[in-house]
Amino acid sequence: MKIESIYIAGFGRFRDFSYNFADGLNEFLEDNGWGKTTLSVFLKSMFYGMEYRNIKRLTEREHYLPWGGGVYGGNLVFEADGRRYRVERTFGKTNRGDSFSLFDADTELGSMDFSANLGEELFGVDRDSFEKTIFFAQMNIDTAVTDSINAKRSEERRVGKECRSR
Repeated sequence: MKIESIYIAGFGRFRDFSYNFADGLNEFLEDNGWGKTTLSVFLKSMFYGMEYRNIKRLTEREHYLPWGGGVYGGNLVFEADGRRYRVERTFGKTNRGDSFSLFDADTELGSMDFSANLGEELFGVDRDSFEKTIFFAQMNIDTAVTDSINAKRSEERRVGKECRSR
């Protein structure tokens, strides 16, 4: 799986923002306040949707509302299993107001290859596990292994043993 590009219509401080990823490592070496955390939450949201927990503190959904109003969401183009896709998501005040669409990025036709559970289908881990494996906040490093990560590791070990025994 490879991310090719993103377009953010509105997400936190970002409005009408595009970025094309290069092959290899892409670094975001920017000043505090630029939006590095916002960018990582946008990527997570494109794969997993927006956080929907009903909690007393400000949720990600509330925190990343576009600062100037307007469309809340964007799209992400990625390659998986030799095919290119574009996922589009917009977010409402609650998850009922969210939308998800998936397209073949080459033909622009709708695709049913993945559902709104895109992240779990692509990576085989839940939202919390994805977050713990792609983003390390400087002040919040947590090295705990989740049940989803353990299950994924066990599955990979089992498949590896089966391949070696053949």
